[in-house]
Amino acid sequence: MLKKYFSAGLLLWIPLAVTVWVLESIIRWSDSLLGLLPPDWRPDAFLGFHVPGIGLVIAGIVILVTGVLVANIIGQWVLRAWESLLEKIPFVRPIYSGVKQILQTILSDQTQSFKEVVLIEFPRPGVWTYGFVVAEPGKKTAKEIGGESLVTVFVPTAPNPTSGYVLMVERSALKPTSATVDEAFKFHISLGVMTPAADKSA
Repeated sequence: MLKKYFSAGLLLWIPLAVTVWVLESIIRWSDSLLGLLPPDWRPDAFLGFHVPGIGLVIAGIVILVTGVLVANIIGQWVLRAWESLLEKIPFVRPIYSGVKQILQTILSDQTQSFKEVVLIEFPRPGVWTYGFVVAEPGKKTAKEIGGESLVTVFVPTAPNPTSGYVLMVERSALKPTSATVDEAFKFHISLGVMTPAADKSA
């Protein structure tokens, strides 16, 4: 009985503590960016006291304003000039273009990346895990591999789903699943403890 109550307490406090820690880290990091401003320009100088999280609010406003500016003709011209400059810097070019392409894929309304969950045999036949279909390899790559219906699948590592393996496999080697994207991510983050709802009800 004591173990039951202790486990119930852990289930309440640990997720709450981790959530607070993540939010506090984001707020502290955003507030630290205000240190880049001249002392007289910082919000603390105008308000007379520090407001936690104001850096995050300002960052959101800056992102929104720059998005509006970049969306017009003049902004597009400035952006092209800026990217042309970055393209000439050897070490910066692959990082900038790679990150931009990933964001364009994820943020696009038409993209199907990370919207389809599949079951894939990994790291060897007979061992299954959840993966996410992210794209289809280019025609040149597909021709070199010799596949007829290749797809690129991302398999996250546990418990950190931000890293993982990118695999090019035949569509026929994958099994469809009713698991949602959220459920599949929770499966990896929880080390397999949190299984999709469809599995629980089966």
